[in-house]
Amino acid sequence: MDRSALHTKGLWALAAISFFWGTTWFVSKLTIAEIPPLQLTGYRQSLAGLLLILFHYFKSKSWPTFKEIGFHLILGFLFFTCSNGLTTFAIKYIPSFLGALIGCLMPFVMILANFVFYKEKVKPIVLLALLIGFGGVAIILLSFNKEIEAGGNFLFGVLITLLSVFTWTCGTLISTKNKLNINPFQGIGWQMLLGGIMLYISSILIEHQVPVSSISFKAWGYFFYLTAIGSIFCFVCYLFALKTLPLSLVSIYVYINPMVALGLGMLILHEKVTPQIVLGAFITFLGIYLVKRYSR
Repeated sequence: MDRSALHTKGLWALAAISFFWGTTWFVSKLTIAEIPPLQLTGYRQSLAGLLLILFHYFKSKSWPTFKEIGFHLILGFLFFTCSNGLTTFAIKYIPSFLGALIGCLMPFVMILANFVFYKEKVKPIVLLALLIGFGGVAIILLSFNKEIEAGGNFLFGVLITLLSVFTWTCGTLISTKNKLNINPFQGIGWQMLLGGIMLYISSILIEHQVPVSSISFKAWGYFFYLTAIGSIFCFVCYLFALKTLPLSLVSIYVYINPMVALGLGMLILHEKVTPQIVLGAFITFLGIYLVKRYSR
């Protein structure tokens, strides 16, 4: 296939993840009304991971080594058990679009983590961008002053979403520093499966399990959407986009996902969206842009 055709397919893959990953926030919110969040994500990632592993095996007839499985176990725990599990758990208590907006702070946390763990210098303009971005988030959170004053669950949801950003950042740092020559399509399957199994075990220990027989057809429809589109299709598109497009271009999905989540949350879930939230989102996106523009 010529380079122009690959580039075009990469753009379609980028468009897919920009939109469909944004939809998973509100679909998850709808699903956890019936299926507990850890049980949902455990089912979802285990099934998606198993299907990706089987597809890759029948295609290449190869299995990872024990060392590679250990590596996937660590990343599965950070990416899926912690990050995906925590964000899904958090939207029980906060609007789905707020989870998406907080999730897009990952570039900020990456800058701070590289400074703390690897002593990478932070340029003054990047420091200013961080302050702008966090200021935008503060404006958004202050629009929920009634929920904050009530304390309890809302703040808990915000905190565990921030924790999910930290665990995703840790997984990203580990994956970028590793020297193993791993097929990413095989790797993501194992990480989903292992992370999903740990999620399901966590669900058994923490949540009241909902029997499979009592789950409605509507909830099963949401579940299969999250599995087929949110986990399998979007991750394959993401990896393909990374192979065929510049990273700077692929990263625009970070801006689009929260806007899709915000629009759908407002239209379908009737989540509160005020001018203050829109202003805070704009300032946050400005900070993200400046961080990406002026940092490595």
